[in-house]
Amino acid sequence: MNRHHQAPEMTDNSISGFEATAAEPLSREFTEVTLVRETEAHQFYRAKRFGRWYMLKALPPARRHDEFHLQMLRKEMEILMQLQHPGIVGCLGLEQLPDYNDSEGRLVSVGPCIVLEYIDGQTLSDLLGSSSRGGWKGASLLTELLDALAYLHASGITHRDLKPSNIMLTRNGQHVKIIDFSLADTDSHAILKQPSGTRQYMAPEQETMTTPDVRNDIYSVGVIIDEILHSYSDATLGGSRSWSAVARRCQLPIEQRYANIAALQADIARRQRRATRLHWALTLSVPVLFLLVICGFIWTTYLAQNRLPRITAQAIEQLEDSIAATGLTQHIDTLSQWRFLDPRVNEKILSVNAFIYDYAETQLTGCTDRERNDILCQMLDRWQSWHDHIVRRAKYLMPSEE
Repeated sequence: MNRHHQAPEMTDNSISGFEATAAEPLSREFTEVTLVRETEAHQFYRAKRFGRWYMLKALPPARRHDEFHLQMLRKEMEILMQLQHPGIVGCLGLEQLPDYNDSEGRLVSVGPCIVLEYIDGQTLSDLLGSSSRGGWKGASLLTELLDALAYLHASGITHRDLKPSNIMLTRNGQHVKIIDFSLADTDSHAILKQPSGTRQYMAPEQETMTTPDVRNDIYSVGVIIDEILHSYSDATLGGSRSWSAVARRCQLPIEQRYANIAALQADIARRQRRATRLHWALTLSVPVLFLLVICGFIWTTYLAQNRLPRITAQAIEQLEDSIAATGLTQHIDTLSQWRFLDPRVNEKILSVNAFIYDYAETQLTGCTDRERNDILCQMLDRWQSWHDHIVRRAKYLMPSEE
């Protein structure tokens, strides 16, 4: 009998791979070129090359041979090529695409164009106009926008057309990307320095100023913050009053605005720290106030419970002093005859009685009628007890009559 058994074959199921075996051929030329948006100044095409999507920013046919617009397109490309930041759209260069017929026989004519990073997402303008926020928070949105602007300004570049429609929000990862640098400018460029911008978001000085200034963008930031505050009524910005104050300063005359993005960010951080301290102060003060209320209640209850005995003791003490002041105790041995020995004894007795009622009337004003009556009764009882004690002692001391 064969005692040797062949081991079962083991299959490794941990190897990664594609479900389909067919692979799409890669092309060095742009394919699937599709017009996705068109404005008076530009046309935007989505196109594929080497299996990756790109955005092509081109000129309309009527402007493709206009030297001014060609220089504007080249200037935008030169500015974008200086920038490498996750919050700013990437640029691969300027290319001239030949005309061709697509698979359906339609003529595709792009001409000179800037090859840009393709951004899958929506503009801030679309987000603010939508009822769904898609998880976006106003504070994080502005934080990323300011970080990108800080980098842009540090590179010596002013955008000059900052507005919600020029701020993209990526669908994957939810990040801010600034787009459309067609009106951007730098100190190093000596051409195309004319005033420009979008009137609603443009700083007043941009109507006449030809030299770029980072404070132009800061003004636009203030307008954008106001729009976010108006749209984000659910307070996702956190501390809307602080953001409103920041927006107001951004829109002051140029000399009174923040000098740069760093100063703006520092002011926001300072306000956030103050808001955080206030939050924790209020959070910690609630249990402290609650404890104080409980302690106050306990102390008030204690005082209320011990108030009447304390006032009564004071009244009895005053009564004892009043009796002692009359000198009645001097007649203790002849009390049965004191009316004949000291004609002033009756006056002294009456003075003690008067003291008791006067004390109840004038010294117990803070007491209720019931409390005053209780104390008065205890004073009278004490006076009667004192009187009876003296009488008993006087009878004991006096010789009995035979």
